[in-house]
Amino acid sequence: MSNLYHMTRSIPDSTPEKPSNCDSGLGVSENAASLSLSGPTSLMEMPASHTGSLGPESNTKKVIVVGAGISGLRAAAVLQRHGLEVILLEGRDRIGGRIHTYRTEKGVRDIGAAWLHETSQNSLVKLISKLKIDYYYDDGLPLYFTEEGRAGSQFKAKKVADEFADHCEWFYETNPNAPDRSVADFVNEFVRNHELITDDERLWAPQAAKEVELWLGTATELTSSKHLSYFITERNLYMKGGYDHVVKWTAESLLERPGTIRLEHIVDRITWSEDGSSSCVVDCHDTEGRTASIEADAVVSTLPLGVLRHDLVSFSPPLPADMQKGISSFSYGALGKIFFEFADVFWSKDNDQFMFYPSPPALNEELYGSSASSDSLTEPDSCLKYATVTINLWIMTGANELCVQVAEPLTQRIEAMTDKRQIYKFFEPLFKLFRTEPYKKLPPLLNVETTAWSRDPFAGFGTYSADKVGDEPELLMDALENHKDSRLQFAGEHCTMVANGCVHGAFATGETAAKNLLNTFGIDYDGGDIVSLK
Repeated sequence: MSNLYHMTRSIPDSTPEKPSNCDSGLGVSENAASLSLSGPTSLMEMPASHTGSLGPESNTKKVIVVGAGISGLRAAAVLQRHGLEVILLEGRDRIGGRIHTYRTEKGVRDIGAAWLHETSQNSLVKLISKLKIDYYYDDGLPLYFTEEGRAGSQFKAKKVADEFADHCEWFYETNPNAPDRSVADFVNEFVRNHELITDDERLWAPQAAKEVELWLGTATELTSSKHLSYFITERNLYMKGGYDHVVKWTAESLLERPGTIRLEHIVDRITWSEDGSSSCVVDCHDTEGRTASIEADAVVSTLPLGVLRHDLVSFSPPLPADMQKGISSFSYGALGKIFFEFADVFWSKDNDQFMFYPSPPALNEELYGSSASSDSLTEPDSCLKYATVTINLWIMTGANELCVQVAEPLTQRIEAMTDKRQIYKFFEPLFKLFRTEPYKKLPPLLNVETTAWSRDPFAGFGTYSADKVGDEPELLMDALENHKDSRLQFAGEHCTMVANGCVHGAFATGETAAKNLLNTFGIDYDGGDIVSLK
């Protein structure tokens, strides 16, 4: 699901050498933050008052949680609530992970997760009233655009694309052993064989199907048809007041105990035991290169799927074969955001989103010859070659801002740019289409900010899980179930088939990992709290 996990850098400032707290307010105060790795070479050598140890005579189980994103925070909080000793290691200089709220004198900007999805079944919705978080339901009709301008109310290609999604689901339910194929290939075949659509709909429906790219963060040429997760029909709630409220609420009990959360502790190696016959040890280093080892009875890894796929952290012994197979059979995408702040609002104030569909290749070949491409109608290499969805932040937050969302491979390209003028020039044709008064020039641009997840090793150089052609995500789910009694547990948005890619999905997996360890240790689960899945 989209809009969830993003890191930022300001343009034209240079890329920071390490992920920055960026005024999120989630850097953890000194009395609650971790200790530096300076001093003893092993944190196990620190006195009990520093490590939080209950002493050598204590039988209290100790768990290391790797990663202070929402799943790690939830796992740690649940374990601590049940009396376990918890140490939470985070490589960044802030908590929250791929939830990153940026606060300035101009207001709140959720650069990371911005929406609560599936609100009728999302337990985190209960925190909206409890924490008095300002919100906005962005379920109004979007405006649709092509490079010729705004599409009218009879743009039925979108409905044909929706029909394809229904057909896709039916086809693989009816033919479960049919080979997987890309969405781009399947939708083109679907419209070729459709006897009841117009030639225009045949051309444009595959383009309308590209809207799925802005949910999954990857191109339809790569997206799996067999596991297609199309448009969510549930209402989506924009966290107008900032997602960091949810992070702070989840971390509250952890922050009250000094030494629990240890920032800038970058994990290198996890030595683990399936049955507890030996201790688990996590080796880590800080930003100065100083190393440490921490011993515990169990480990909860919330490392993103991209980190696991890139082998950025080693495991000793190697992960079980079924776990390795599951990880290698599940992919991840790269959804990017670009925030544009203008001096004035020039776009519609009545619509939440503006969806842009690039022109069909066949149409350009017909009009401009076989060598033409969709950029023939515009400046070379225009953004109008790509599907985008633009969020109207004026209607969300009152800011004179638009947030353009893009999918890979465009994400990697945009996030590598450092010149804000270059970025603006690239997207300028899109903004000209959005003008309600097209005879007026665009107002002055005040600021540009991009995400940087595809360049962030802590995120695994991507955003969140996405089913690509040939993937079998159920293999990872089966492996997690097979090892639910292990002293090494996994959590994160990629560890669920329900709400994967979503904050509430990640949140729930943190609690599941904690419950698995409680069961292994013979500790009764207390039934949870107001946001636990019953």
